[in-house]
Amino acid sequence: MTFDLTGFRTGQFSLPGSSRDELPSCCDSCIYLALDEAFVCFCDASSYFCTYSWPDRLTDTPAPCLQEP
Repeated sequence: MTFDLTGFRTGQFSLPGSSRDELPSCCDSCIYLALDEAFVCFCDASSYFCTYSWPDRLTDTPAPCLQEP
Protein backbone atom coordinates (compact mmCIF):
# COMPACT_ATOMS: atom_id res chain seq x y z
CA MET A 1 0.00 0.00 0.00
CA THR A 2 1.28 3.46 -0.92
CA PHE A 3 1.07 6.13 1.75
CA ASP A 4 -1.23 8.97 0.65
CA LEU A 5 0.62 11.98 2.06
CA THR A 6 -1.91 14.48 0.68
CA GLY A 7 -4.82 12.58 2.23
CA PHE A 8 -2.98 12.35 5.56
CA ARG A 9 -2.06 16.06 5.52
CA THR A 10 -5.64 17.13 4.74
CA GLY A 11 -7.04 15.01 7.57
CA GLN A 12 -8.79 12.41 5.43
CA PHE A 13 -7.30 9.61 7.54
CA SER A 14 -5.11 8.92 10.55
CA LEU A 15 -2.61 6.16 11.11
CA PRO A 16 -2.75 3.71 14.05
CA GLY A 17 -0.08 4.36 16.66
CA SER A 18 1.40 0.93 16.08
CA SER A 19 2.09 1.87 12.42
CA ARG A 20 4.46 4.79 13.00
CA ASP A 21 7.08 3.17 10.77
CA GLU A 22 4.70 3.69 7.81
CA LEU A 23 4.90 7.49 8.12
CA PRO A 24 7.18 9.23 5.61
CA SER A 25 10.50 10.46 7.01
CA CYS A 26 9.41 14.10 6.55
CA CYS A 27 6.83 13.55 9.32
CA ASP A 28 9.60 12.85 11.87
CA SER A 29 10.50 16.53 12.15
CA CYS A 30 7.04 17.97 11.52
CA ILE A 31 5.41 20.19 14.14
CA TYR A 32 1.99 19.26 12.77
CA LEU A 33 2.26 15.54 13.56
CA ALA A 34 0.06 14.74 16.55
CA LEU A 35 -0.62 11.61 18.55
CA ASP A 36 -4.09 11.03 19.93
CA GLU A 37 -3.76 8.72 22.90
CA ALA A 38 -6.71 6.94 24.45
CA PHE A 39 -7.14 6.75 28.22
CA VAL A 40 -6.73 2.98 28.07
CA CYS A 41 -3.54 2.15 26.25
CA PHE A 42 -3.98 -0.67 23.77
CA CYS A 43 -1.71 -1.12 20.79
CA ASP A 44 -4.09 0.47 18.26
CA ALA A 45 -5.92 2.76 20.70
CA SER A 46 -3.71 5.70 19.73
CA SER A 47 -3.40 7.22 16.28
CA TYR A 48 -1.18 9.68 14.45
CA PHE A 49 -2.78 12.52 12.53
CA CYS A 50 -1.72 15.71 10.83
CA THR A 51 -2.95 19.06 12.12
CA TYR A 52 -1.63 21.08 9.17
CA SER A 53 -5.07 21.74 7.67
CA TRP A 54 -6.73 22.71 10.95
CA PRO A 55 -8.22 26.21 10.54
CA ASP A 56 -7.10 27.31 14.02
CA ARG A 57 -3.47 26.17 13.87
CA LEU A 58 -1.11 28.42 15.80
CA THR A 59 1.61 28.87 13.18
CA ASP A 60 2.01 29.46 9.46
CA THR A 61 5.20 27.43 9.32
CA PRO A 62 5.16 25.28 6.18
CA ALA A 63 5.07 21.54 6.74
CA PRO A 64 8.31 19.73 5.80
CA CYS A 65 6.43 17.70 3.17
CA LEU A 66 5.51 20.94 1.36
CA GLN A 67 9.02 22.44 1.28
CA GLU A 68 11.23 22.16 -1.76
CA PRO A 69 13.93 19.47 -1.41
